[in-house]
Amino acid sequence: MSKNVIPSSYDRQTVLIIPVIFVVLISLLVFTKTQSSLILSICILFLGSIVASLILIPWKIYRNETELVFQRVAGSISISLTDIEKIDEIDFLDLKRNIGIHGLFGYYGNYTCIGFGSVKVMSKSKNNLVLIQSKANEPLVVSVDDIGLLRNF
Repeated sequence: MSKNVIPSSYDRQTVLIIPVIFVVLISLLVFTKTQSSLILSICILFLGSIVASLILIPWKIYRNETELVFQRVAGSISISLTDIEKIDEIDFLDLKRNIGIHGLFGYYGNYTCIGFGSVKVMSKSKNNLVLIQSKANEPLVVSVDDIGLLRNF
């Protein structure tokens, strides 16, 4: 059974900012003697956000002969290729968050897509967003590096 991996990367901003924020927070913790509990709390919240993002957002997207699979730590989501009705590119500005993660560590949660309705977003980036509609699953939005890899089934 062959797997066609569909790359999905964090955007450049996330890759560059995360290490800088870690260095700043650790430096503040080490070099300031006052309010270390506040800085430590911020570090814990920051780490919690990263962990939530890593658990909920797919770390690998691939297509085999029968299905499209979104592998996550919180459990994989599989969509049968025969159930996929439509794959559309969408703009990030068309999404409105109802509840979920929104920002530096990716995008996850229940959103409303203008002109479509309720969707589940599991995206590392706000670039190259794809809306996948299927018969069996709720509409799903993911980000991929190359949209053409998803469109060509």
